[in-house]
Amino acid sequence: TRKFKQNPLLGRKQFVLDIIHPGMANVSKKDLGTRLASMYKVHDSQCIQLFGFKTAFGGGRSTGFGLIYDSLDKMKKFE
Repeated sequence: TRKFKQNPLLGRKQFVLDIIHPGMANVSKKDLGTRLASMYKVHDSQCIQLFGFKTAFGGGRSTGFGLIYDSLDKMKKFE
C-alpha cells in the first residue's frame, strides 16, 4: 500500500494498492480483501472496498484503490 491516509470525517482509511502477481492474469478482490483484513486487523472483511484496478501492460503488476471503513454502518452511510 502507498498513499495511506486516515479519513476520520468519513470514518475510513484510504490507500493506493500495488499488487505484484507474476504468472497470474490478475488477483480476485475477495482474496485481496481477506489478505488486507489480516494485515490491518479488520474485524469484518465486508468493511473493505476495493475498486479501480488497472493491470500494467505486460501483466504481473496491478494498481487500484482501497477503502477500509471503521464499521458497516459508516460504510452503508457513505457508499
